[in-house]
Amino acid sequence: MNLLIISGKNYYTKYLLERVSNNVAKSELALSGIKVLDISNGYAGGYCTKLLRDLGADVIKVEIPKIGDICRSFGPFFNNDPNIETSAPHLYLNAGKKSITLDVTNPEAKDVFLKLCAESDVLVENFKPGLMGQMGFQYQELSTSNPGLIMCSLTYFGQFGPYSNFEGSDIVSYAMSGYMYLTGDEDKEPMKAGGRQAEYQCGLAGSMSIIAALIARSLSGHGDHIDVSATEALTSTFDGVAYFQTYHKTGSDPTRAGTRLITREPTGAYPSTLLPCKDGWVHVHYSPSNPEGIGFLTRNERLADDEIMSRMREHADEIDDLITEWLRDHTREEVQTLAQEVRVPFTMVQSIEETMSDPQNKHRNFFAPIEHEVVGKMSYPTSPFRLKTAEWEALPAPILGQNNHQVYEKDLKLLASKIAGLKSKGVM
Repeated sequence: MNLLIISGKNYYTKYLLERVSNNVAKSELALSGIKVLDISNGYAGGYCTKLLRDLGADVIKVEIPKIGDICRSFGPFFNNDPNIETSAPHLYLNAGKKSITLDVTNPEAKDVFLKLCAESDVLVENFKPGLMGQMGFQYQELSTSNPGLIMCSLTYFGQFGPYSNFEGSDIVSYAMSGYMYLTGDEDKEPMKAGGRQAEYQCGLAGSMSIIAALIARSLSGHGDHIDVSATEALTSTFDGVAYFQTYHKTGSDPTRAGTRLITREPTGAYPSTLLPCKDGWVHVHYSPSNPEGIGFLTRNERLADDEIMSRMREHADEIDDLITEWLRDHTREEVQTLAQEVRVPFTMVQSIEETMSDPQNKHRNFFAPIEHEVVGKMSYPTSPFRLKTAEWEALPAPILGQNNHQVYEKDLKLLASKIAGLKSKGVM
């Protein structure tokens, strides 16, 4: 998308408003027309541009020739057969994107990469701090030919600071963020949460800041360089600033509490924990609007006694024992149904299979079937948001280099001889 600035006036704003108006009328997605160039590798950048793509952006995934994005090497794989086209993380994160091959670290790729940047609204990268500059791709240079370019750099510790060049990973960020210190049982070692929470939070923060930068660009006509730290993204999602305030005021750290709430004040609200029932586990949680509801649900007057109600966290062990006694005779589904009827938020702990067949997810069409030329038709998660003006578009992840011809020959007008020469050298 080009910017038109004449006599100091920003005509991009007018254009944007007209396009948004037309999009609503045409039921187009919010970011339709926005071009995103993704040269990142892995989960954080993949999720960042997935969210942008799900909002309508046209995302070109730039991958390493022959091997592709590193996510293509991560399992599980379809039919347990390792294949760069059948990796579950790749199929999910890159659904609906275009794929081209280009080794941007090779000096011979520079002019092609610069042309791609000149045609893009957003560039997402996750190289180590300073490497983009060493390759001649610092933001100042890229924005000279494209003033509206927004570059988002995703790293584990950010672009500056004493840790900026540290080796990182999802578990490193989880440990350094402070989250791991609070995860696990009090008398055991710290634990890591499932999945790759730091990298996904980094991608989420990146997509949000890109959207903000697009809005700012509509007013100023200028892009921006966004610096996102995975470690900071995770630390910022603590319970507000409560944990930091506790340390500042009392000088003592919050400690691990297993599945219970971290708060230790005797008068703190409780329960909020996992307890066993007849056929598995449920999460039991107090109801601020109906504190006596747990006593009513379990038909145990002690759980509604003033002594317990006034100092709930102090009686955590007793509360757990009394609720567990009731849970022993009920299945997860019975517990959830009965609790919700009296407005007490007890919920089942569901398996992956149960989550995919959950009535709520089915009603909202959260899992959508997508046909892929290698793995066939499978169900994939959609997006955690819904727009009233347009539906989520279910498209498959691309085959490695699937869009080389369209992007290089049709869009960039590169000569066939140049493309052949770069391919022969392993650059493209």
